[in-house]
Amino acid sequence: MGDMEQLANLIVQQTALSAQREERMVAMMERLLSPGGSGAASSSSDHRPATNDAPARLPGAATPAPFLTSSASLRDFAAWKMKFDGYMLLTPRDNLPPKEQRAILLSLLDEDWTRVIRYALPVAEDTLAKEVVMAMEAHLRTQRNVLVDRREFYSRIQEEGETFDDFLCSLKEIASFCGLLSTFASTPNFETAWCVVHETMRQ
Repeated sequence: MGDMEQLANLIVQQTALSAQREERMVAMMERLLSPGGSGAASSSSDHRPATNDAPARLPGAATPAPFLTSSASLRDFAAWKMKFDGYMLLTPRDNLPPKEQRAILLSLLDEDWTRVIRYALPVAEDTLAKEVVMAMEAHLRTQRNVLVDRREFYSRIQEEGETFDDFLCSLKEIASFCGLLSTFASTPNFETAWCVVHETMRQ
């Protein structure tokens, strides 16, 4: 048998194997996605879907890791914190021992923040990552006078062309950094109360 015939036979065999793999994969997907498949309850009299106590997880490589620099403002830190919490939740990392959580956190910080955690924050090496993040936020808060943020809140005006919803969102964001957001969080007619208080304090 010549080289060309061997190559042709090999291509035919590989094509057949690929087709078989695709058929098995399609069959598995159909079983998983069908109402009566393995993803449903085994009892024919109980049509409730099977439950799984373990939460869905994403592979670490599929979840972008948020990085924080020492130049971050309180606003930047708040956005980073939400991403970090989601990163830890969507990957198996929130169940790791505290020291491993700390190592992950440090890998997402620049050198200045690393020094702050090591020498300036009252946190032990076995402290959970979320508690370290809370200490970081408190430390960052001490670097900026709350009166400055309140002045920014009182001086904020609705810009020309800015929608009311965007204006209100900006007010809430600024207020969250200066201890005012929780004051009105449970107030009836929340949006109206915000604008009335804001306008009154500006006068």
